Amino acid sequence: MKYPIFFFGFVLAIVVGMSMVFTNYNNPVDRLNMLMADQPLDDCYDNTMEAWFIEFNTNQQEGVTMEEADKIAAEKAVSEYDECHSTNK
Repeated sequence: MKYPIFFFGFVLAIVVGMSMVFTNYNNPVDRLNMLMADQPLDDCYDNTMEAWFIEFNTNQQEGVTMEEADKIAAEKAVSEYDECHSTNK
């Protein structure tokens, strides 16, 4: 009787682990946090943080929840960062 329970626990752990990997991979907030932690402080960094700040405040003034405003602002900031680095190469 122990083995089916262990098997079920093993399958459950794999399913939960895989879902966490895929949901965190697509999360723009986590991507922005990792990007900002790894990159040097340069003009692209400043432009990215400024884009995030403006977008976040604009969404907050429109009545969007803080979590959703952060997600939208992070998407904007990541695209701003990618655009800045593509033009500065």
